[in-house]
Amino acid sequence: MPPKFNLNAKTITAPLAAFTMATLLFVYSRTSIQAAKRNAQKHREADGGQINWHNESLRRHGQMAPPIEQEPLKQLVGLAKERVGAGEGKGETEEERKIRERAGKGKGS
Repeated sequence: MPPKFNLNAKTITAPLAAFTMATLLFVYSRTSIQAAKRNAQKHREADGGQINWHNESLRRHGQMAPPIEQEPLKQLVGLAKERVGAGEGKGETEEERKIRERAGKGKGS
């Protein structure tokens, strides 16, 4: 006689929920670690290659300008530019230029 499998909503839902929670925790922890590393690198670059705790304290208390802010999603994905404004207009095709001109005219009119 073959073994009976007790297949119902509880036997499927509990492992599925556990797997989903584990996956979400893994993704969250990985992205948090990556964001923290990028943030530390940004502060290191602002201080000249090594973290300066005095400058960091001044930044946190508003007495010194913070490093250049990046959008969190772009920062996590790693698509943010090295410097803000660097490379603007580079590699722009003729079609992109025409689209930008049309968009500019549409907003001004």
